[in-house]
Amino acid sequence: MLLFGCVSAYSQIELNDSIIEYIVKNERKYFDEITEIYNSNDPMLRVDDIALVYYGQAFLPQYNPGKDENEQTLKKLYEEKKNVEMYNVAKQILAYNPVSLNALFSVYIASKELGKSDEECLSYLKKYQNILDMICYYGDGKSSETPFRIITPDDQEYIMFGKLQIENVISQTLDTETLCNIVTVKPSERFPGQRVYFDLSLFLSQAGRE
Repeated sequence: MLLFGCVSAYSQIELNDSIIEYIVKNERKYFDEITEIYNSNDPMLRVDDIALVYYGQAFLPQYNPGKDENEQTLKKLYEEKKNVEMYNVAKQILAYNPVSLNALFSVYIASKELGKSDEECLSYLKKYQNILDMICYYGDGKSSETPFRIITPDDQEYIMFGKLQIENVISQTLDTETLCNIVTVKPSERFPGQRVYFDLSLFLSQAGRE
């Protein structure tokens, strides 16, 4: 009954940390099943399923944003355009963090450059786009009341450049009261405002844990 209550509440598109944490830690089988559906690119995947997989990463033991050596290596390989190594490292990351936007974007680029099948390339692109769409579904980034909620600061770039087509970042400041990172930008056609709000509360509350 408790699980039913949690899942029902979650399906109401409410990003409740307590519900997400409960499902991840106490109903792991259910969480793993949803993750498997996400990994399979099931066309019936719902936005709240994607949200559970994405935000649920913050409550897993391996959650280590900013400190993951593979992620750091991947960034260097991307800059150096070493596609074979980039492909392999990105695949390693996705094995334990299937929602890493760094890994999904990098493995998509690498797989295209390496001549992988269209089916494989598009599978990475679809997951990447689904996560961006999900984040934008829950918020518009225009205020601290409707911020883009992300689990790692790295994901800011993908929202701004990949979704909002923002090319010029002027400055950024963390609001310690709302735990929103406020990024001052040059407006784009898709985002006419000058400030983009990113909710970093999950990252800030979980990243410092032992």
